Amino acid sequence: MAIDAIAVRRASAAALATATTAAAAALLAACAAPPVPDLATFLERRATCDHFRGEVPDPPDPQRLREVEQGVAAYCTGTDAQLAALRQRYRDDPVVTKQLAQFEDRVEP
Repeated sequence: MAIDAIAVRRASAAALATATTAAAAALLAACAAPPVPDLATFLERRATCDHFRGEVPDPPDPQRLREVEQGVAAYCTGTDAQLAALRQRYRDDPVVTKQLAQFEDRVEP
């Protein structure tokens, strides 16, 4: 039985192209997905975010308002996507689901 060298090369090239395409797709998906922090880190960061969101000074104090805005920007940015990712990751864990349920879906400025 003779092996057709051209057919083998074509099959190898097709397999390589498929593997390369799959690897590229996985890499793109990983780059596009928001980073999912560990649960404890998220809970701490989002609690700090919520703290700053509740600190709007009354009567208005320009210096304190700048500090609050900086805190919100530092601690809230990115948490909406992280919350969604964590809810997806832990959707089958009722304890974690309950912890995550305390947070609003959208808080980013």
